Amino acid sequence: MTGKRINRVFQTKLSAPPKQVFPLLCPLREYEWIPQWQCEIIYSESGGAELGCVFTTKFDEEYGKEVWVVSQYEPDSKITFVRIGPVRSTRYEVELQPQGNGSIITWRQEISSLNDHGTPLLEAYSEVKFSAIMKPLNKMLEHYLQHGTALNVDLSNVYGSRSKGKANETHRR
Repeated sequence: MTGKRINRVFQTKLSAPPKQVFPLLCPLREYEWIPQWQCEIIYSESGGAELGCVFTTKFDEEYGKEVWVVSQYEPDSKITFVRIGPVRSTRYEVELQPQGNGSIITWRQEISSLNDHGTPLLEAYSEVKFSAIMKPLNKMLEHYLQHGTALNVDLSNVYGSRSKGKANETHRR
């Protein structure tokens, strides 16, 4: 057996309630708040996130093209994606819980390497690196929730070379 598995969790507070946040956790709606986001919808009856929605991403050459399938869809509460590519599989769960006028968002990733190329990539995906990815992502989401505009943050550590050269901390309308 060549596979290895790790789990990562990141939690933070958002100023908006789950019913306002949840619709933004959709592959098409992410274009509104993540300037570097790119995906191709393969299947969706509604045109957006739903149980069984299928889309692809290719963030960088190391991980290659990955296929995402929405495997759990509980509006205003939880969405889970199964994401499979050439070197890893990821169960990616995003859960929202109401807290006062806002919400707590919990991002969980269960990542398995699929081969000898994926194992060192997985081993390099430390808690520190995961946090360095999730903090700016949540900053962009919170900014969109408060202002209705995207915040362009350098995500080269998330999306590889595709986002290099982007202005850091600039607003997009």
